[in-house]
Amino acid sequence: MNSWLRSSLISIAGGLLSAGPVLGAPITSITDLNNFRDTRSANDIGVTQGDTNQFGAEVVPNGFTSNTRIFATQGGVRVPAAAGSSTPCGGFTVNPNFCAISPTFNPALTGSWSLTFSNGPDSATATTPPLTAAAAAAVPFPVNVTISGSGHNPTLSWTVPAGFTPDVVRINVYDKTVTNKQGVADIIFSTEFPGSSTTSFTVPNSAGLKDSNTYVLNIQLIETRDHTASTGNPNSNISRRSFSTFDFTPLPNGAPPQVFLPTVGPDPNPNDAFGAPYQFDIRITDQQVRFIDPLLAIGYDYAIGARDPNFASVIFPNVGDGLFELIFGSTTQTVAAGVQFFFPAGGVSQFSVRGIETSAGLDPGDVTAFITGLTWVGLGEFTGTMTPLVQFVSSSAVPLPGSLVLLGVGFVALAWATRRSWLS
Repeated sequence: MNSWLRSSLISIAGGLLSAGPVLGAPITSITDLNNFRDTRSANDIGVTQGDTNQFGAEVVPNGFTSNTRIFATQGGVRVPAAAGSSTPCGGFTVNPNFCAISPTFNPALTGSWSLTFSNGPDSATATTPPLTAAAAAAVPFPVNVTISGSGHNPTLSWTVPAGFTPDVVRINVYDKTVTNKQGVADIIFSTEFPGSSTTSFTVPNSAGLKDSNTYVLNIQLIETRDHTASTGNPNSNISRRSFSTFDFTPLPNGAPPQVFLPTVGPDPNPNDAFGAPYQFDIRITDQQVRFIDPLLAIGYDYAIGARDPNFASVIFPNVGDGLFELIFGSTTQTVAAGVQFFFPAGGVSQFSVRGIETSAGLDPGDVTAFITGLTWVGLGEFTGTMTPLVQFVSSSAVPLPGSLVLLGVGFVALAWATRRSWLS
C-alpha cells in the first residue's frame, strides 16, 4: 500500500464527541485525503470558480455545528497565505464531514499538501497524495445540458465533448436557500454513475425537490486515479475533474418538453440595474426546437457569442399587455406578442427588449417565467448571453437566473414559460 494511501485513513486519539455543538471538541478522525485539479464554471452557489486545485479530507468533528478549520502547506507555500489564518470547514447535508480548500491551480505545486485541522485548542495534521501526471490537463465542461419533464422528477441530460471520456459522472443538486459555514449552498442530493455510459439522470423523490424552489444542478466529469468508476469515499480517488453548474426550477405542467439550462455566475456589478448574465453553450446541429430558461426581469439584453450566427428574428409571448419595445442599433420598434419580427438582412448580433410589466405577475423564483422565440441566420453554435434588467425593490434587485431557446433553421425559443401556454 502506498504511503499516501496509508495516511489517508488515520485515527487520532481524543474524547468522545458530545451530542451538542462540537466547538473545541478533539479531532478524532481524518480520512479520504485527496488532491486533484478542479476546473470550475461560473456559478452562483458560493464555490470558487476558475481553474483550481482542491485538496482536503473527511474530518470528524465537522458539519454545520462544529468549529473545525483547515490550513495547508506545500514547501514554502501556505493556504491561506496569512500566518495564523485558517479556513472553516463546510460540511453538506449529504456529506457533513467534508473539509477542503481550493486555491488557484499552480502547475508548480504538484506535490503533497500537509493539512492542519483545528477545533479550538485541539489540532491534527495529515498529508494528501500528490497530483497525478494527468492533472496537467484540464477536464472539459459538458454541453447541451437540458431539463425535461414537469414536477419533482425531472430528467437532466448532457453531452460530453469529444476527446474526453470520464471514468465517473457525479451529479449534485444544490439548494440555494441554505448555506454552510463557507457560504456555499447546501448539497441536498448526490449520486454517481459510470462516466463512459451515462449522459442523463432522472431526479428521484428522495431529492425532495419543491415547487418554485431554485436549485443548481452540478455535473462533474471525473477522471479517477485508477480509472475505475469509483471516486473514493468520496474524493480520494479523483485525479482531475470539471465542475459545472446550471440553475433550474422544477418545470410546471405545460412547460416546453425540453429546456436548455444556463450557467449563472455572480452579478458582476450588484449596484447597477442588470443582473448576472446567463451563459449558454448549445450545439446547433439540426432543425429541432430547443429551449433555454431564466427568471423574472422587466427586460433583457441578448448577445451572440464569438463566431455565433446573428439573430434573424424574434417572437415575444403573450405576457402583460402583449406589447414590447424591441431595441437594436439605433432602432426602437413596438412589437406585439406572437408576431414574428424579422431583423434587417444579415441579422443582428445583439438586441434588447423592454416593457415587461411587473404587473404581469411573473414569479421571480420560477426559472420558466417568460418565453421568447428567436431565429438565427444560420446553423453552428450558440454561446451567447442574456442579461436581465432587474426590478429593484427597496434598493434590492430581484435575483434572476435561467432561459429558453428554440432552434430550427436557427429557430430558438428562449423559454421562460409563464404558467400560460406559449404564445396563447
